[in-house]
Amino acid sequence: MPMDLTLVFTVALAAAIIVVVLALVVIIIYQRWRIGDQNVFIERFIRQIEEQRQKMKKAGIL
Repeated sequence: MPMDLTLVFTVALAAAIIVVVLALVVIIIYQRWRIGDQNVFIERFIRQIEEQRQKMKKAGIL
């Protein structure tokens, strides 16, 4: 009987560790995707600012 209980706890602990590791991997992938998505918006914003500066230079404002 104690051997069976030890086996059950071992399998349950292994399953819990696998679930935690998989959850961490999913979180890391999601965060990398979000950061990459935010970088696209930052690049677009910087490009728009640079275009505005060029227009202002042409207009003689800067």
